[in-house]
Amino acid sequence: MTDMDLEPVVIKVMGEPVPQGSTRAFVTKSGRPIITHSNKNLKEWRQRIATEAQKERPKQWDMEQAILLGVDFLMPRPKTLPKKVKEDVKRPDLDKLIRAVLDALTGIYFRDDAQVVQVFAGKRYANKFEAVGAQITVIPTPIRDIDAD
Repeated sequence: MTDMDLEPVVIKVMGEPVPQGSTRAFVTKSGRPIITHSNKNLKEWRQRIATEAQKERPKQWDMEQAILLGVDFLMPRPKTLPKKVKEDVKRPDLDKLIRAVLDALTGIYFRDDAQVVQVFAGKRYANKFEAVGAQITVIPTPIRDIDAD
């Protein structure tokens, strides 16, 4: 593994971040199982993340490595919100926004999101000079050798 293999990858995704809500599963009268997500825009958001992630992925990426993940979400600012308010303390929940990113990156940067060993994430309102979206930083890290001194 070279130093080049451990370079962080930055992925910029434009558009309003969509949380991964709860899933519901049910069986139709014909016996076919159906799984639905509570947010109709989730599939499009995850597809947008996956498309941008594939563009940035290095050719010789190691799908087995441990990953540190950084995500900054820029949320749309309500027009009636006072300008002094910077932090977005309203829905959607940060953990649900992160889940959508993890699912979108699975199969592109890692085989299973269990390989993500640490997450640094935040959300805030976009200012008038910023576009809403997410900046995702994927940082490969060597698997820790538990036998090393």
